[in-house]
Amino acid sequence: MTNSIPDIMGEYVSETKRYVANGVQYQGYFEPHAVAPGQLTTLHIFLQNTLDVPVQIFCQIDLPKTGGFFGGGKPILQTETTTVQLELGPIEAGLVTMPALVGEATKAGDYSLTLTLKTKPNGKGKRLRPAEAQSHLERKFIDSPAGLDLISTMGATYTEQSIKKASFDLKIAGSPQPIARAPKLKMNYQKLWGQEDNELFDEAHRLVKSLQPKLKNDLTTEALYIVLYNESTSRFADAGLALRIGEAIILGKILTYSCQYFLSSPKRQNGLLVPIWERALDTNIDTGNPLQVMRSVGYNHILKLAIAMSFGLVARVAGRQLWSVEERQAVTQHIANNVTIGETTDDDFLYLPLMMGGALIAGRVELEGEKLSHSLALLQKAYQARPDLFADEDMSQAKKIYRTILTKAVEAAT
Repeated sequence: MTNSIPDIMGEYVSETKRYVANGVQYQGYFEPHAVAPGQLTTLHIFLQNTLDVPVQIFCQIDLPKTGGFFGGGKPILQTETTTVQLELGPIEAGLVTMPALVGEATKAGDYSLTLTLKTKPNGKGKRLRPAEAQSHLERKFIDSPAGLDLISTMGATYTEQSIKKASFDLKIAGSPQPIARAPKLKMNYQKLWGQEDNELFDEAHRLVKSLQPKLKNDLTTEALYIVLYNESTSRFADAGLALRIGEAIILGKILTYSCQYFLSSPKRQNGLLVPIWERALDTNIDTGNPLQVMRSVGYNHILKLAIAMSFGLVARVAGRQLWSVEERQAVTQHIANNVTIGETTDDDFLYLPLMMGGALIAGRVELEGEKLSHSLALLQKAYQARPDLFADEDMSQAKKIYRTILTKAVEAAT
């Protein structure tokens, strides 16, 4: 199988099992997964056409019903429709979202919605995705790459399962909470990937490969640090969070360290660079100046990677991951989105996890003329100047962990 197209579904779905019907991979879930009677949830169905020809899609959805073991009674969910018909273009990936209202009288319990997917390719197509795959990203720092723009270049771990009906679970719990105004239950389809995206991806991949000598020469530790330090102070200030000197130094270090980690391995570097050069090509940014590309269109990607790696660094010190995948993904998206659009960002999200991860690796990013103990003293001073940091009771664990990390870092540097 040559010219295998990137895995797109894995960017949105952590589940390693993929259902398949005649060349179309699919998977789904409810968000939120647990909901009270009377409240709204949404069924997300991800589809990826692995063929180089269009495919007609027909989905039949069987809603869970009251009536216990024999499945009689009325549906517990109200939806706009129980059928979906659409056409996926060659190698197209997309997302069907279907809002569903839970009946107010629904009893608490675990329910399952079943989906039957029928497909009809337009002609005899060539398959461009394997039935199983293994990610090239090691789990040393990042245990769940979904949402980090890494899957297209580094792949996802999955196996296919060919079945006639797939089930998606929903938990009903809590007291009835009727919605004041009847919600719109409009089903929607969003195209996530197509042939034009694949062409852009291939072009970015070729360009990064051709720029290897220049990238190696330009993307040095010192050069990256200066660019990312300056960009961070500007972007966080625009997000209402002016960085103190110690925070800016440590943030520059964790961003630089994250870049170094990916650039240090031929297998990993495309995970850092290709998504950035894709954005540069898509927005007509001059790609001849690597540092400028990293600063302008690459900062968001680098920031997300640094957040994910910081969580991984903290987990290695703690001996276990302290926050769920969902919590970490939410924090990552929240910080990156706010900093990108200049939305106010709480200082808790600077320290959890970026200052934690940065303090842990501060000594691994060596800067000319720097005295590490002085940099950490500045970070300590910055922390002391934020008396309301981790003030909420549910942040007490984060506060304890950060203090431990900073104390050990300072001791090791003196």
